[in-house]
Amino acid sequence: MKIKLFSSLLIMGLITVNPLPIKADTEFIPQNQSPSVMEQAFIRELGPSILEALSENGKIQLFDSARIEKVIRNKQKDQYDVAIRAIGYEGALNPPYNLIRITFRIPGDNLKNKTVVFFEQKRITPEEAKKLSEHTD
Repeated sequence: MKIKLFSSLLIMGLITVNPLPIKADTEFIPQNQSPSVMEQAFIRELGPSILEALSENGKIQLFDSARIEKVIRNKQKDQYDVAIRAIGYEGALNPPYNLIRITFRIPGDNLKNKTVVFFEQKRITPEEAKKLSEHTD
């Protein structure tokens, strides 16, 4: 009887002390090959959101060579975090160039309700911009 009680208390203690881990899948998109048609279509869909994030978090500028770096799917919350990088420029694709990194959180129940959870922008050289643009279409 004492063993059953002790075992039950031990199991209940382990359950309450060790909560279930968040179920998340992460997919890294290879950057050393051309983007898939699916990636290109998704980037095109996110284009207005990227421009909006730029105007809200940095300065208004155009971008090119956008790539999806990774996608994290949170199964429990039914949401996706999509990390994107792009090269920002001023004028007709002329320097100065900026490396832009944005992570959008996209809820599964309302795809139009995207939020920016990470934004970073830093100046890069023309050589760095050229290298980052190698595998973009």
